[in-house]
Amino acid sequence: MNKVTFEKLPNTKNVDGAKWWVEEKGIFAQIAYNEEIRHLAFFELKNGFYRGSHFHKQKEETFYVISGRIRAIFRDMETPGEEEEHILVKGDRIRVKTNCGHIFYGLEDVLVVEYSPQVYDKNDTYPVDFKGM
Repeated sequence: MNKVTFEKLPNTKNVDGAKWWVEEKGIFAQIAYNEEIRHLAFFELKNGFYRGSHFHKQKEETFYVISGRIRAIFRDMETPGEEEEHILVKGDRIRVKTNCGHIFYGLEDVLVVEYSPQVYDKNDTYPVDFKGM
């Protein structure tokens, strides 16, 4: 599916760009590098709950998993039957293009940062039925 890009950010401080590393004083994560951000959010997803179950026609989204594990399902709303499922973990960054339905299930308690080059518009959120998933 060409609507989702998955990246494992490098676990090192010795490269330019997005990355993360752990040192004695704690974790540092440079989630975005040289990107326009007009929407920035943080969310917690408890084990057994879900977030999402929608798509956007105008807004692209990027998600960075700070901690925990997520079962993520993505559906191309323009190509019937095209769907992917992935397990996301700490250090994963996922870019979701427009017209891509998505839902995140907490497999354990999860912390996530979400950002976008577009401003959030509640009128650009369209529900997707992921029942039975």
